[in-house]
Amino acid sequence: MGKELDVLDRLEVIPDPVSLIESMRAVGYSVEAAVADIIDNSLSANARQIQVGYDASESPYVAVLDDGDGMTPSELTNAMRHGSANPSDTRKAGDLGRFGLGLKTASLSQCRNLTVVSKRDGTVSARRWDLDFVQETHQWLVVVPPPDELRGLPLYGKLEAQTSGTLVVWQDLDRLTAGSRNPQREMTARMAPLLEHLALVFHRFRQAEAGTPAVAITVNGQHLPPRDPFLAGNHFRQALEPQTIRDERGDIIVAPFVLPPISKLSMEEIELAGGRDGLRGTQGFYVYRNRRLVIWGTWFRLEPKKEFFKLTRIQVDMPNTFDDLWVLDIKKSSAYPPDTVRKRLKELIPHFANASRRTITYPGRRDTGGLAGSLWLRSEPRHGAFRYEPNLEHPLVRRLAQSLGKDEQQHLQLILECLGSALPLDAIYSDMCDDERATDQDAVKAELIELAAELRKITGMEMDHLLEIDPLSRHPELHQAIREALEP
Repeated sequence: MGKELDVLDRLEVIPDPVSLIESMRAVGYSVEAAVADIIDNSLSANARQIQVGYDASESPYVAVLDDGDGMTPSELTNAMRHGSANPSDTRKAGDLGRFGLGLKTASLSQCRNLTVVSKRDGTVSARRWDLDFVQETHQWLVVVPPPDELRGLPLYGKLEAQTSGTLVVWQDLDRLTAGSRNPQREMTARMAPLLEHLALVFHRFRQAEAGTPAVAITVNGQHLPPRDPFLAGNHFRQALEPQTIRDERGDIIVAPFVLPPISKLSMEEIELAGGRDGLRGTQGFYVYRNRRLVIWGTWFRLEPKKEFFKLTRIQVDMPNTFDDLWVLDIKKSSAYPPDTVRKRLKELIPHFANASRRTITYPGRRDTGGLAGSLWLRSEPRHGAFRYEPNLEHPLVRRLAQSLGKDEQQHLQLILECLGSALPLDAIYSDMCDDERATDQDAVKAELIELAAELRKITGMEMDHLLEIDPLSRHPELHQAIREALEP
């Protein structure tokens, strides 16, 4: 048992409001992460319409309006309290909060004046953190703005017209314009990544899922662009067998996917799946907490990023009951799996990655084990170094060799050996890393139809066999078009 302390042995140490608030402003929020934290609160309040607005003019502001449940005056006062919720408390299944700090810390990391107005049951209430006022009073005091002042806030008229909802307004944006001779240009530049960031983080909220309706999110009237790291609409995508990691706190669902090879993707799909970072930089795990993307494009140091793994995406859905075990930070921008989960994920990685390797090595083909139709063969002839050699058993090569005399056959074999030795692997690898090999499908189709016609003329092969050889075998999606063009 611990020692029972006399009242004289205890001292209450109240943190200085100015020092603590200014320190918490330096947690490290980017503006896009801060706005995302505000949207989390809107989603937890069952919002279906969320509007983000900002203005970089002479009176700059950032505002977020939702049509959620809203708050009563006492609830709003508590929401403005630092640490308004205990992170150890059990939360509702769809709650995106944890520490009770997000609204204040995220907002004040960008501004010195935070106003929150909420409407519920016909009552409108407002509270404000004004850091200049806190500095003057040295007290944890929030301001209650007068009703007349609220009408001048951006988006306030829309809140008044709603049945319920909450409006968050940032003003005096010192952090968004800090150190710039042109504050308007600086704020515009810092807000530039916002649309893309929100589109990725909340991409699963754009459509109904698991019984929850879709949520519309706009930024200055512009809807978030579609983003899908898993390319659900592409029929060349491979969905591998999902796994469930069971725990007394709940189940973690692991759903692996292998994206199609680059040759099967349009530039729009590459942007849809990888965005600014490209495919190689966005491989790995995508961790979702209540459908909200928390961290993405990482192997958690369980595996280095590799070219052959770049088509691998693993969707990891975790409930908020795992927050403390996943070391989720205040910004909800990083998480690290606990040892038991990490061990299981590590065991699954080779299975996911091998499927990605096969997709890159044999793009567009089913791996049946037959290599006679392949133009290139991979071998490790000596010293453990791999190389690629032309396949002498390819129907075209074999037919050409049969038509030549003995000397010419030797010359042909020498030429093919030189081709294998001089294959520019470094240049090919560099091109693969660029993720810019998306092709015009109409042009590819025309070329393959012409090639198929020539191959059939030269080899006399039946169409079924012809379509099994390189390069025709790489494009099964065009086989029907080739048949229709060449068969009467």
